[in-house]
Amino acid sequence: MEKLKKEFLDMLVKKGALRIASGTDDFFVFKSGRRSPNFINIGALTDGESLSALKKAYATLIYNLLKEKKIQDFDFIFGPAYKGINMACLACEGLYEIGINKRYMYDRKEEKNYADKQMDQLIVGSGYFKQGQKILLIDDVITTGGTKLDALDKLKVLGDHKVIGLVLALDRQEKMGDVVNVEGKSAVENIEALGIPCFSILDMQDIFSLVKDSIPGDIKKYWIEYYDKYGVVKLHD
Repeated sequence: MEKLKKEFLDMLVKKGALRIASGTDDFFVFKSGRRSPNFINIGALTDGESLSALKKAYATLIYNLLKEKKIQDFDFIFGPAYKGINMACLACEGLYEIGINKRYMYDRKEEKNYADKQMDQLIVGSGYFKQGQKILLIDDVITTGGTKLDALDKLKVLGDHKVIGLVLALDRQEKMGDVVNVEGKSAVENIEALGIPCFSILDMQDIFSLVKDSIPGDIKKYWIEYYDKYGVVKLHD
């Protein structure tokens, strides 16, 4: 996994998915109003090389989690619309290439009221679902966790099911809230409190440890200060 993390980070840098501000005027403003010296946009990975790297990273992580019994075996991978749909597809294909065949599902933003409603009225692919089956949730980045909580709520339409885990490309390891109201827990901690274990290819500690020697001292200082204020982890030079 350490080699995989390095390869994945190299891809993020190469494709411009990892953005590091050159100064305070270039900080990235999140929906919460927080101004961050870094930004990770998995949506920037749109070419074949990037998708191949994403597929390998997700499949390797999930395979290892199953092998090490950190997650239960599952029947479906669920990707929340919109970015999670691609992640679910890639993960299923990557797992199939190493001998594990799983189906995927995703949600509609608006309910379908025509044609084959049984198969995909609200959850596309749910026509294959059987009561009591297990689901692995997948997505790209977690900050506040709102999309994931919405997904858990939408899955209730399936009836009897169990979400056995959440797999991410990146955990930002930030406390929930906004600029002024900073909560005590991160989005991951909030979801794990529901009994759903969370795992990521990379987290912010991984990224910082791998890039800190190559960024200017003042930007490194801003990065550390940001996590002193908003992080559930501390970053160390």
